[in-house]
Amino acid sequence: MAVSDILEQSVRHNSSNNITGCLAFTETHFVQILEGSHSSLDVLLLKLLLDERHTDLEVLDRERVAARSFGDWSMISPKLTPTGQRRLVQLLADDCRSVPQYLTLMLDLCSEQMTTTRPH
Repeated sequence: MAVSDILEQSVRHNSSNNITGCLAFTETHFVQILEGSHSSLDVLLLKLLLDERHTDLEVLDRERVAARSFGDWSMISPKLTPTGQRRLVQLLADDCRSVPQYLTLMLDLCSEQMTTTRPH
């Protein structure tokens, strides 16, 4: 399945379940931040765990947030510049467990796209 197909499917599913988020990827890893109700996220996580295309799925944190960071997007996936790609690869190589670091990176990667592209 192509990444564009994954994004299209995510937009449809997330829109109907009031889930928002961001997906970035390297050649070997996907990094995703998801926002929604506990029950919606539980259902999605179970679906992902049962999908054999996913391996080594790891949830770094689950916490209530005051406001969504990607609230206008059922799923946004930034087009990574070489610098953005290096930053993401470095966090993964460092085995980073800091959700705030991933969130900051994802927001940085999306900032231009979020202001120039219409929300889904």
